[in-house]
Amino acid sequence: MISEMDKAGVSVSLLYTDASSSLSSISQYPGRFITFVDTPDSPQPSTWLTQGQAFVTSAEEQLKTGKYYGIGEANLRYYSGPGVPVPPPNIYVPADTPVWLQLVDLSARYHVPISFHFVPDDPVANAAFERMLSHNKDAIPIWSHLGFNNMPLNSTALNDYLLRYPHLYFDTAGIQGMQKPGSNWDHLMPNGKLSEEWKQFFETWNARILLASDAGGGQNGLERWLNYESNTSDGAPPNSIGHWKSLLSYLDYNSARNILSANSRELFLKEQRPPYDYSISSDGKCYSISVSSNSSVSGLAFDRDTRAVTFTVAGSIGTTGSATITIPTTLVRGNFTAQVDGQSVQIKEMSNAAYTTISLEYAGGIRAITLGATDTG
Repeated sequence: MISEMDKAGVSVSLLYTDASSSLSSISQYPGRFITFVDTPDSPQPSTWLTQGQAFVTSAEEQLKTGKYYGIGEANLRYYSGPGVPVPPPNIYVPADTPVWLQLVDLSARYHVPISFHFVPDDPVANAAFERMLSHNKDAIPIWSHLGFNNMPLNSTALNDYLLRYPHLYFDTAGIQGMQKPGSNWDHLMPNGKLSEEWKQFFETWNARILLASDAGGGQNGLERWLNYESNTSDGAPPNSIGHWKSLLSYLDYNSARNILSANSRELFLKEQRPPYDYSISSDGKCYSISVSSNSSVSGLAFDRDTRAVTFTVAGSIGTTGSATITIPTTLVRGNFTAQVDGQSVQIKEMSNAAYTTISLEYAGGIRAITLGATDTG
């Protein structure tokens, strides 16, 4: 399993555990696996829910140990089993049930993500879902495996959720649910190439999307872990990580890096996400424009004639975003100005012989930022 991870370039995987035995096994491979407090479905769906307050108490006791990096993934509402073509989903746990909302509160209290499956195709269920997403602004909800379990993908609807909920993240789908002809994979990758619609979506929201392959898929056995970038097991679809690498290769480097690893390491391991870098050659040398921000940053460009730097940021409406841009003085120097969606904004500027650093704030939403200098020297 470790060998397959290495071949696929997978540095960290999540495991779900309800006992110390998993922690003991994981300890043999430092830095390779992280654990979630399990919301078990066995021996029947939503076993965690039937335990009520006892499960909430148990979950908090596990989180207090510092050995768990999240909660989930809970099956709130989803399709299960082969040949389930239409709603309602087989599993239906109201998203605003009190026990689940207490787990959402634990996510906020311990600053760990909480992940779930949900299929938004029923007005009553959707209203409960909205109440859950609004319940605690400090929680970190992850809507797991979009496109899995027969859920059609809709970029407009997903864009709306991200605009309205600042702490909501999505993760990609288990590849085994997306390989049938006419499935979501064909929708994302028509003719084997990422569609422009989804390229724009992934790049716009690159800081709010995580890579999840559900390993190789298949049944809950060893085979679902083996086919990261090969066909070691016949019991699961081949090359699960390879499929997603192929899709993400159509994005700019920064977006692909964030989705593949940086976002997960920031959320789970509390590592700092690297800045958005754009390399420019000038006079035989390579220079880098760098943008640090908690927003999704995409589409950075440098106009050699006007010396203008442009890029897009994306965050949720009702919030305030900020960005710090570092520009080599060799490329641009002088008195800088900034515009957000064509409107001038105030900036803070610091310069030395090598670089100028510019900081600015902007309202939430999807914004176009332009930096320029009145004297390019």
